[in-house]
Amino acid sequence: MSEIVKFRSDPKKAGTALVRTTVNRLHVPMEVAKRCGTELREVLRPVNDVNQHRGYLASAKFNHGRMLSRAAMVSAAHTELMPVVFPHMVATPVVTTEIAVMMLSTLFGSVGKAKTVETATLLGTCVEMFHPVADVIGEATGLWTPISKHPVVLALAVRKLINTSVFTSAAEFRQAMQDARNSILWLMQHTERWLDLLRISDRVLFEFDRPAWDRAYASVGADVARVMQDSDEEGYEDDDGEDVPPSPRWAALQAMIEAGNEPSPG
Repeated sequence: MSEIVKFRSDPKKAGTALVRTTVNRLHVPMEVAKRCGTELREVLRPVNDVNQHRGYLASAKFNHGRMLSRAAMVSAAHTELMPVVFPHMVATPVVTTEIAVMMLSTLFGSVGKAKTVETATLLGTCVEMFHPVADVIGEATGLWTPISKHPVVLALAVRKLINTSVFTSAAEFRQAMQDARNSILWLMQHTERWLDLLRISDRVLFEFDRPAWDRAYASVGADVARVMQDSDEEGYEDDDGEDVPPSPRWAALQAMIEAGNEPSPG
């Protein structure tokens, strides 16, 4: 932020600094998610998510040994990416007019001294897309799709336009915004699929080789156990008021959490 303040008198430099710092805040979760996608395609083995069968045990062990220690890290990456994709579901920063003008200035040059009327008009049109009324009108008429209001999506869209094309139209900017959101959506989905596969593998290992499951969890902390709990295995009260106990796996994980387990030495 100090870099942005430093360049406040130069809108283009301030916008460039804001784009860079906004994108860089998510470089770790994006890299984690990218690795998840690569592993899903090239390394990890499929395990059936409907029928837990001993025949999947070898694949489950293979996955489990490579994935479990990173469960908390991947879960954290998913948590950080989700608000970028669904900003209305989670409290998150939104693009203000000031932020939009600063970032878009890196495409248009000095905002305070627009070179042409067309440039000034194009800038104004793009900034107007972030006004809430634009979404209402677009959805009501079906004439356009609202764009994401998350600063990371805007920063990525600006980067895309700088690196791939000569920016000439509002439609091009809208498409770049959609492409930027989709890129984060795909990364978030990589983490979801990775975690789903790990949880399925974990269930198979618990069911068919409990000693191996116990040994695996001796090497990780309570943070991993917390990530590995599934809500569908938690205890609950049924419609008749009877208590339904949690699954044995959920209970075992809960015991680790309550004990504040840390990895065993060595």
